[in-house]
Amino acid sequence: MAMQYKKIMLSVITSCLTLTLSACGGGSDSATPTSPTTPTIPTPTNPKDHSGLAPLTATTIQPNEHLAGGDVTMFVKTKDAFSQRPVPVSDDFRSDGFFTSGDHLFRTPHKGIGPLVNAASCQGCHHNDGKGILPESINEPMTSIFLKIGDIYGNEDPIYGDQIQTYAEQSLTTSDVKSGLPQHNGSINGDKLFGEAYAYIEYEKILGQYPDGTNYELRKPTYKVKDLSYGPFNDKVAFSARVAPAIFGSGLLEAIPAQNILALADPLDKDKDGISGKAAMVTNVMTKKVELGRFAYKAQNPIVLQQISGAYRGDMGITNKLFIEESCTKQQTACTLGAEKEIKQGNEPDIVDRQLALVEFYNKVLAVPARRGYDRSTKEWQSEIIAGREQFFNTGCVDCHTPRHVTGTAMGSLLGKLTLTELLPDPKPLAYLSNQVIYPYTDLLLHDMGGSCKVTRELADGTLCSAGELCIYVQRCEGLADDLPQGNATGTEWKTPPLWGTGLVQTVHPKATFMHDGRARTHEEAILWHGGESEASKDKFMALTAVQRQQLLAFLGSL
Repeated sequence: MAMQYKKIMLSVITSCLTLTLSACGGGSDSATPTSPTTPTIPTPTNPKDHSGLAPLTATTIQPNEHLAGGDVTMFVKTKDAFSQRPVPVSDDFRSDGFFTSGDHLFRTPHKGIGPLVNAASCQGCHHNDGKGILPESINEPMTSIFLKIGDIYGNEDPIYGDQIQTYAEQSLTTSDVKSGLPQHNGSINGDKLFGEAYAYIEYEKILGQYPDGTNYELRKPTYKVKDLSYGPFNDKVAFSARVAPAIFGSGLLEAIPAQNILALADPLDKDKDGISGKAAMVTNVMTKKVELGRFAYKAQNPIVLQQISGAYRGDMGITNKLFIEESCTKQQTACTLGAEKEIKQGNEPDIVDRQLALVEFYNKVLAVPARRGYDRSTKEWQSEIIAGREQFFNTGCVDCHTPRHVTGTAMGSLLGKLTLTELLPDPKPLAYLSNQVIYPYTDLLLHDMGGSCKVTRELADGTLCSAGELCIYVQRCEGLADDLPQGNATGTEWKTPPLWGTGLVQTVHPKATFMHDGRARTHEEAILWHGGESEASKDKFMALTAVQRQQLLAFLGSL
């Protein structure tokens, strides 16, 4: 739209220039001078952005930008900032009850977990409804971070499926956590159940320098996997580390009209700005229709219900209406035998539909924290935040982290309408999530972030090997790549993550970090890891003065 506006203005200027030259006789051979006429200058049409609003600018802050979640914004900036029920929910007796019930289910270990698991509850990964945390040493198993697994062509591993589960159920249902940890070939005969494999992270220190001479330090992760309980991985294996993300505001993201997101996509980079956002088109497992992907790090899920249902089955081994099959593969006999011991009838899911709908409701309506740095009494922003916002725009960060969206109608659950005792047909829309102006700072599109990976098998001293208990799988990557395609996302593409609440991530949990794998300890490190389509913006950030960089970082801290 900005380009269209420029073309209109260029046309106007050209017309004015032509008329001016003609009035001076610059192009006429007539001996009789003509009477000058007043030129008619067309009024340019006001440009609109993807949401139908006047485009945001670097220098003008909108009156309600501090209300990041519209009507479901809350002014809480403590460790509970991501766990708030919004006022429209607390003001309604039934909605408040649904929220309380969903919250309880989210935080409570569920019966029937396993046989293979990563956590016993949703809260076990999403600490205080926020991000997961990394293990503090290689001797601490992963809990709120896990490894996706497949091959370089996007296929699941024939033995381990699409996700490595660290524990067998006995680790989380008995007092002996170690009892379910992986053991080399421990489950290969089918008579003993152990977790699938043990993954850990080692870091390499990367030193760099800004153009002004300021030094910086990054940490580059290497992922290692040992103690495979069910035999070796496929020959073209690829891993992808994923830290559990914060979950608030998800109902608002679901309610953004798909056409508004698609209007931002430019997969062929037709405007030649170096940004070629691509929509992730995925299958809604409830409707069987292809829809816009919005959730998870590669936008592989189109709706909140599908996101939480996949997490229930993949992380906790809790089957449900959307994913009724256990997470065991056909070659995991010990897992299958463990599942058969669960107390349930036939294909009855581990979690009933109404419980699943309550957790979906809770996820959808969790309030968005308000921006900091704004004085509501004077309606003024701190000067550093104003300057940082301008830097954020001018460096091109907004080319992917689209600041503002407008929601459409926020539909009710596909499972049905929640009541105090059951689910009924024809769920009503969620009015307080509908038609809201929100500021999530994401375009929900896939972007190529560059890089590549290589997986080897090595002994502890780095010597190459091919088999055996001491032979470890090692994945080293350049840049942000994982080499694991997922849906129509390639091994170098990632969805632009929302930035709302990012300034409170380490308030909610002091050990939380940033990016899909938690490698960045600060916002500054996260920016410096950007590559591919975002390389130019990173370079502009590096070229700023130290004061300007601090202003931009202060702005991120206010989100």
